[in-house]
Amino acid sequence: MTPEWGSMPLLPLRCVLDHLSMEDALAAMSTCRHWRNTILLYEGHKDTLKLRAKQMRKNLFLTRIFRRYTRKLHIYLDGNEDELEKFMNLVLPQYFDTVKLRELIFIGPSYLQQNHNVPFTKLKRILTESLIFKNIHCIETFALLGCELDVADNVEKDIHKHIEYYSRGLLFSHHSIISAVNLEIHDFSSTLRHIIVDYSQINTSSLRTLGVLRQLRYLTLNITNKRIPWPQIDWGHVQSMYVEPLQVIINIIAVPYRRFNDIMDNILVEELNLISLKVMFCKSLYTPLLSHVSRLYQESLREVVWADSPYESNDPYHRIVRPMRQMQPDHFAHVNPFVLLCWQCTHLRRLAIHGYWMWHYDLLGFVRLRKTLTRLEISAIYNKQGQFDNELQMSEEGAVRVMVADRPAKLDTVCIDEVNEYTEFNWQPIAWGSLHRGLRARASPAERADFLLSEARQPLGVTLY
Repeated sequence: MTPEWGSMPLLPLRCVLDHLSMEDALAAMSTCRHWRNTILLYEGHKDTLKLRAKQMRKNLFLTRIFRRYTRKLHIYLDGNEDELEKFMNLVLPQYFDTVKLRELIFIGPSYLQQNHNVPFTKLKRILTESLIFKNIHCIETFALLGCELDVADNVEKDIHKHIEYYSRGLLFSHHSIISAVNLEIHDFSSTLRHIIVDYSQINTSSLRTLGVLRQLRYLTLNITNKRIPWPQIDWGHVQSMYVEPLQVIINIIAVPYRRFNDIMDNILVEELNLISLKVMFCKSLYTPLLSHVSRLYQESLREVVWADSPYESNDPYHRIVRPMRQMQPDHFAHVNPFVLLCWQCTHLRRLAIHGYWMWHYDLLGFVRLRKTLTRLEISAIYNKQGQFDNELQMSEEGAVRVMVADRPAKLDTVCIDEVNEYTEFNWQPIAWGSLHRGLRARASPAERADFLLSEARQPLGVTLY
């Protein structure tokens, strides 16, 4: 390192680091204290750390510097079997040094690739559970997305001294989420409030086990297009095991609408205490699902998100959502299903619709019918009544998609003022440039996975801490 680098102020030096390759940045910080001070000053107290299993050198470096400051740990399991084994053996045990880990999230390759034919990744149970219970007095969110805990193997205890120490008082079972005996030991000190898992990973027994967690309030269940039988849950019995009612969030992810009837029959049952429904990247609207939810969960439902990225086609026919088999007469008029949702669900607080054009007067109907709304996120709004008449008449859902070549419509101030007359908050249209990258045209699987994670982490659209 030349003397000039050692005398440079820390802020411009931090900007230089942003433009270096990982190898050069590691070399600089390993040989010069001034560079290390730079990264610690501007990044050392960043509470969220994202690690990718295949980037071993980067993981080891970031872990060495930031592990004591980390509050939220997101682990992307994007490597092969050998890389994952090295990560679990060399990197993850070092996070037993964390003081107050609030969030622990594992994201499997099926989410990162948006390919739900990829099998679940198996995690070391003793290592993972020991890390959870080491932080049981402060951890608030735990998530397994596209992964599951493996059968306990006592050999894991020999990986690292911390694992051996913190696993001594624990007993490990086959429960899919967390071992029952360990929960009973730590139930009074637990601060765990939110668990996120795939629906196929739970059953009545595992949910009854979680009932000993006195602070647990939210359970997010992800339904994907995996061809796995959905378990039947006795929600009436499950709720009797909880001190406070367990509030359930259902995320339907990239599932064809042809399977929605099975979801309504087997998952969205009457005993379920559903507070949030999020349908993401399913490439279609489905009025029967919205009607079913509106009818069964009028009192409990607080949030509905229906999100797709712009449809990747230049064929105008693809703008039509579920084309009708038989054309309807000209006097036939569709009622926007979200208008009926707002009318029936009396405690709805957040409504988000992306990837579909909404008429301005339908938007006005949302806010007039439901004064409890505190967040209204509609990204595609048009105010010319006849703009999509032909497509709407041909659509089974009375809705049209946003296409990749579309541009946002100009919404005048009169329309905005009309909406704000009925809201308790200052509503403004969402600029397309401010949308999450996963909702934009030609979004990559990784960007969509990031959007899914951001929604899953926030029950009712707000972070827990």
